[in-house]
Amino acid sequence: MVNEKKLRISCNFFVLKPVVLSACAAILSFYFFCAVENYFNKFLISFIFILSFIIGFIFRKKKSCFIFTGLFIGSLAVLRLFFLSAEPFSLAELDKVESIRAELTGEAYPAGEKYYAASARLISFSYKNGAKFSARGNIKIFFPSELVLQNNAYGISSYKAGSRKEALTNFSKGVIFETAGRFGAKKNGLSPLAFFGDKSVPEFLGWRSAVLKLRAFLRFYLMRLLSGWGSAGALLLALLSANRDFLILPVSEAFKNAGLAHVLALSGMHVSLVSLTALQMGSIFGKKSLAIKFSLVSIILFVWFAGAAPSLNRALGMMILIIIGKSLGLQPPMISVLCTMLIFHIAVKPDEALSLGFMLSYGALAGILVFGSAVYDILNGKIPPKILGSFSASVGAQTFTAPIVISKIGVLAPIGIIASIVVSPLISAFLILGLAAIFISILFPFTGFIFSYLLNGFYDFIFFIIQIFALFPLMTADTFFDSLAFALLPFTAGIISMFYSDRKLKKRENLLK
Repeated sequence: MVNEKKLRISCNFFVLKPVVLSACAAILSFYFFCAVENYFNKFLISFIFILSFIIGFIFRKKKSCFIFTGLFIGSLAVLRLFFLSAEPFSLAELDKVESIRAELTGEAYPAGEKYYAASARLISFSYKNGAKFSARGNIKIFFPSELVLQNNAYGISSYKAGSRKEALTNFSKGVIFETAGRFGAKKNGLSPLAFFGDKSVPEFLGWRSAVLKLRAFLRFYLMRLLSGWGSAGALLLALLSANRDFLILPVSEAFKNAGLAHVLALSGMHVSLVSLTALQMGSIFGKKSLAIKFSLVSIILFVWFAGAAPSLNRALGMMILIIIGKSLGLQPPMISVLCTMLIFHIAVKPDEALSLGFMLSYGALAGILVFGSAVYDILNGKIPPKILGSFSASVGAQTFTAPIVISKIGVLAPIGIIASIVVSPLISAFLILGLAAIFISILFPFTGFIFSYLLNGFYDFIFFIIQIFALFPLMTADTFFDSLAFALLPFTAGIISMFYSDRKLKKRENLLK
């Protein structure tokens, strides 16, 4: 979990550091270009990219240089996104393609009720007459839901019907396969081409590497182990691997209505818990340096296993930056670390910057650091510190991300501020107990039913509390003006808190003079 006391900003809120300026310019220019991409093309973006570099170099000794540096990074990210989402390179005509060979570059996840979607890298195309063409590029592939769900329930044979070809039974990153279907229309220049697989079972062709094969096997083994633990296993699987296949709809809806949807998403909280557990285990060796190294290795393995979700990439990247800083004798403010990671993230993985998980992950932590710190300073001494830390962090995250939530989801759950304070510690305890249960159950399989009973009892208690919070009314934006009001009011309240906190800080400084 986030240690809110350590995240507080000790300097003036309105003294922006260069990296903060660059990060703000980068993310704002990136989203602006994406929003108006119909009016821009890659050549115009390239011109802005080159121009921002030249102007930034000319004014390199002035503060405006950092704004142009951000514009340079933002335009670079958009150019990379154009490249990643470009139409496939092939001599084949897409409307004549009957089947494709490809490699999954991400995990399959639910995309509505009918399909599971995954990112894939093309290898070749095939026509109905047997003609084959090599292909290169990235696509978004959609598998019929029943194929993936039957696979989870041991419903797919090892061989395709009527042949001796091996069937695809594991829809995990790194698998190479062939499937029949059709291409859909390309939505825009920044979205990959979509391919819709038909209901025939894809053919399994192999794995990209033995490491990815091992990862897929471990994820599959965990899914099968936890599927036998009922509702508690379903929640634990969602918390550890972002796989919600066994999480029933009423549970997901209860989390969302209670303002706790972020709990089900892999986030920095999970990384922090893994880090804390690894530190405690690593301390057995005696040396603190060994414990820190063991913790870092454990986090890297967890991110590798769980999948490179934007929030996990952010948490892992920030931890690496902090460790590098400490090794150099530096202690940069957390807001500078966050902004540095943001710049690096959108430059390397611009496609992730378009996801809701990316926006909420960076927005929530920025809210904790900026708005949450202001709330902490204002209420310090009026509320017990243990409660104040969680309360200020929750308020900061909720108010800063309100514009994102209302624009993407259309619903706000104000009770989430209180619900997060109550439920997050329980989820953390549930996750730690679940990790211990999995480890012991693998060593001693006969203990599985005992942990299943204990975890389900704990789960029932947590879900009962969540259902109570879910009864509180939601704020639904039915019109544009509703959306505007629900987005601006919380954010404006956060800015006012910053001004008030800054004023209090100046008064304290004057008294000390």
